[in-house]
Amino acid sequence: MPELPEVETVCWRLREGGHGEPPLVGRAIAGFDVVDGRVLRSGDVRRVVGARVVDVVRRAKWITIRTASADGDGGTAAAHLLVHLVMTGDLHVVAAPPPRFVRWQARLDDGSHLVFTDPRCFGHLDVVEDDEPFFAGLGPEPLGADFSAATLAAAAGARPLKAALLDQAVVAGLGNIWVDESLHVAGLDPRRAGRSLSDDERQRLHGAIRATLQQAIAEAKVELVWRYGNRTDASPFRVYDRGGEPCRACTATLSSTKIAGRTTVWCPRCQT
Repeated sequence: MPELPEVETVCWRLREGGHGEPPLVGRAIAGFDVVDGRVLRSGDVRRVVGARVVDVVRRAKWITIRTASADGDGGTAAAHLLVHLVMTGDLHVVAAPPPRFVRWQARLDDGSHLVFTDPRCFGHLDVVEDDEPFFAGLGPEPLGADFSAATLAAAAGARPLKAALLDQAVVAGLGNIWVDESLHVAGLDPRRAGRSLSDDERQRLHGAIRATLQQAIAEAKVELVWRYGNRTDASPFRVYDRGGEPCRACTATLSSTKIAGRTTVWCPRCQT
């Protein structure tokens, strides 16, 4: 499932034109076609036709494509496209739609297309005036100013660290990959209860989460080597999906178990 770094990279690509694609921001939507009706959960896509894209932003694992009326000097708010990639969804600005897996597409004023592709068709789209109700109950953004070691202390409780960090009410946007990676950087066993951490360990975990996500985003802007379907032969991860292999820090065999229903990998020597 796409997690915060991948979703943030998609927003950056659409906003600024990364990875060789033209930017979406500034383009007007000339037409909209829902190819597969299963993807549209709510709203009327006709509300964005004629509007201009003014921003693309992320909250947790959601993408909001903000539009405004194309009239005058920026106009008033129109509707917004609220997109969740779920498992295999993706968004691209392309010259022509690809032949397979297009679930919806918007024709842009320069003749290009914004396409949502999704081989498994789990992703979804809502056309909304206000995206905030969809984010009710989400925790702080891990790269935001309101995410702190104190936040972790208050929310972790008796659950294993892995389970607590997967909870979107504790911290928004983390998933299986980056929780495992962050815990390895922090040197913390994913099975430990959150409330067992010392102040120093909470500070260490807070810093590890931020550093791991920032590094992942920076690397993704160069080459998205960790995206599903594009992995290199040698895993780019420290521990994720590498159970039974040697730890790259100490060579100990990486352990693996299920926590909160998710496969969890850690180093029994480096993480205590």
